[in-house]
Amino acid sequence: MMKRTISASLLALSLGYTAPTLAQESPHSFSGNAALVSNYLFRGVTLSDDKPALQVGGDYEHASGFYAGVWGSSYDNGGDTEVEVDWWGGYSFAINDDISLDFSATRYYYYDVGGHTTEYKAAADLYGANVAAHYDVTLKSWYFEANYDFALAEALTLTPHAGIVRPDEDDADSAYDLGVTLDYGFNDYLGVFAGVVYHEEEKEAYVVGVTASF
Repeated sequence: MMKRTISASLLALSLGYTAPTLAQESPHSFSGNAALVSNYLFRGVTLSDDKPALQVGGDYEHASGFYAGVWGSSYDNGGDTEVEVDWWGGYSFAINDDISLDFSATRYYYYDVGGHTTEYKAAADLYGANVAAHYDVTLKSWYFEANYDFALAEALTLTPHAGIVRPDEDDADSAYDLGVTLDYGFNDYLGVFAGVVYHEEEKEAYVVGVTASF
C-alpha cells in the first residue's frame, strides 16, 4: 500500500498537477427538532391551557461558538390563531472541561394576542449543573434557574429544575417553580419524556411528549 501511494504521488508530480486534498470538516452545523406535547409548560405555567401543542425548531452553530435559532409552538391564551415564534442568537465557550459560559438574546413573538418581548441570558455549565439568569426587558423582571442532568442509564436522564421570578419593582412579589423531567432516547433521532411542575401561584401541571431531532 505504501509503495502504491508513493508511485501515485510521483505520477502526479510528473504530470504537472497536484492531487486534490481531502475536504475539511465544515465549521457550520444545522439541526432541527420537533415535538408533540400534551401541555406547553413554560417556567411552571401552562401556556396551552393544559391542552396539547405542536412545536418545531431549527438551530445553527458555528465552530467558533456563535449560534442562532428559531422555534415555534402553538398555544392557547384566548386568541383565534395563536402561534408563538422565538428567535435568538448567542455565543458560548468552554473555560475548561468542567466549566462553560453562554450569553444570548431571545425575541419572543406571540401572534394574535401580542405581549412580545426580548430577554437576555447569561448562563454557565458548572461540573454538570446548569445555572442561568434571564432578564425580560418588557416585564422588567429577572428569572433565575438551576438544572442538573442525572444519567440513570445510557438513554435515560432525570432532570430536576428550580426557578424563581424576581421583578425589579420592590413591591412586586417573587414566585418560584419546581419541576422534574424524565427523558428516554430511543436513538439519536427519536425520544419521549414525561414531567411534572409546581408553581407557587399556580396548580401543579403534568406533561408527556414525543420528540424528534434531524
